[in-house]
Amino acid sequence: MKKLSLLLVVFLLPCYFLFSSCDKKGDITTYEISCELENNILKGKERVEFYNNTDNAFSLLKFNLFANAFRKDANFSPISEQYKYKAYYSGESFGDISINSVVDEKGSDLSFNIAGKDKNILEVTLPKEVFPEESVVVVIDYTITLANVIARTGVNSKTINLANFYPILCGIDNGAFYECVYYANGDPYFSDVSNYLVNFTYDEKYVVASSGNVIKSESKNGKTTTCYKLDSARDFAFILSSDFEYLTKEINGVVINYYFYNDTTPEKSLNYAVESMDYFTKTFGNYPYKTYSVVQTEFIQGGMEFPALVMISDDLEEMAYGEVIVHETAHQWWQTTVGNNEVEYSFLDEGLAEYSVVLFYENHPSYGVKRETLITSSEKTFKTFCTVYDKLFNKVDTSMIRSLDEFSSEYEYVNIAYVKPCVMYDNLRKTIGDEKFFSSLKNYYKTYYLKNATPDFLVSEFEKQVKDTSGYFYSFFEGKAII
Repeated sequence: MKKLSLLLVVFLLPCYFLFSSCDKKGDITTYEISCELENNILKGKERVEFYNNTDNAFSLLKFNLFANAFRKDANFSPISEQYKYKAYYSGESFGDISINSVVDEKGSDLSFNIAGKDKNILEVTLPKEVFPEESVVVVIDYTITLANVIARTGVNSKTINLANFYPILCGIDNGAFYECVYYANGDPYFSDVSNYLVNFTYDEKYVVASSGNVIKSESKNGKTTTCYKLDSARDFAFILSSDFEYLTKEINGVVINYYFYNDTTPEKSLNYAVESMDYFTKTFGNYPYKTYSVVQTEFIQGGMEFPALVMISDDLEEMAYGEVIVHETAHQWWQTTVGNNEVEYSFLDEGLAEYSVVLFYENHPSYGVKRETLITSSEKTFKTFCTVYDKLFNKVDTSMIRSLDEFSSEYEYVNIAYVKPCVMYDNLRKTIGDEKFFSSLKNYYKTYYLKNATPDFLVSEFEKQVKDTSGYFYSFFEGKAII
């Protein structure tokens, strides 16, 4: 730990001037993270300067400890029963996060507690209240043990997925910190945008895909230390592999990287990312970052989004592979930029990302996938789901506004969060016309750019274009609409 502390002082501070002098786009929380990975152990130290942009005072800061979901005695499994046989490829494996110390800016100890429903929250007691438009600094020293598991965070045979590798402040909802529980369904996250400066030390054999821009990189004694920077982001992630190859292309001033190790048509995969990035920029609004990395990795679902980086499963068929790249790219607009509480309103970003796939294929006929085919398939899939659940349980709940823990299975979650919204958006588009439909989406993106939205906010943007659309939306949200 002395070596890591020295790294924080010697290596991170030269980057501090660059970080502090950059355009922060207004007052914002900042993370300065220094971490080192060795033998499935990540040792880290983070300096968090929390900026209070609410109307309330805080005497306690709350951080999500997502890595604790992988410990042996966890109350909530991060992997559903459906996928456990595949995720734990070498048998049961466990990981966790240990908080070694929490201090203030001067190095004085701060009182902290591990709390939450599943030891998933770090509570840090502040020496004094932080009032609106004030900030406070806390420094957290931590150690993460990585499990051998195919998940967002874990060691695989080909890659190391390093998401959720640091304590992250809980998102603020209605003036209070919202605690996320790592449910197996969906993406159990909610965070606000912050600025990041991250120093990562790793074995030089690895090629690293990251969320941020590379500022500086040095190699010595078999180790590489790289400094990354990313502004106005909800999260930060890495993926490592000694087998990575990569292709790069620039469009609209954005450098798009595609990392892969098992792809016979990598240029085609890169093209999905480039064309979807271009289309969504023109259709919804500008992408907020300088780089975008699409990364092939071992993953049990199709893909996973993070700011400026997405995971794409290496276990997909060719047609599905391209579709997932488009879907995850759409998440850079719906969730990364226009954020929402994914625990409470999972359909809000997933539904828009899924319908964005429909729009992409509709406007790129060379791929041979028609809008009508996709919508008809969604209608059939949803009706089949309703029939199955009705026969199994003598009822079916099709309401959309509910927490992730209220879904009985991933099958139900996918139909409510992905499939049903596709039908909802397409029917609305047919009713109000393309001009008002796309104008509403553009305004929604512009109004909640790098902010957090709710279903009410989405509806209000459409109401500005077409009055009385709220009744249509809420008939779907509440499960009253008949498909």
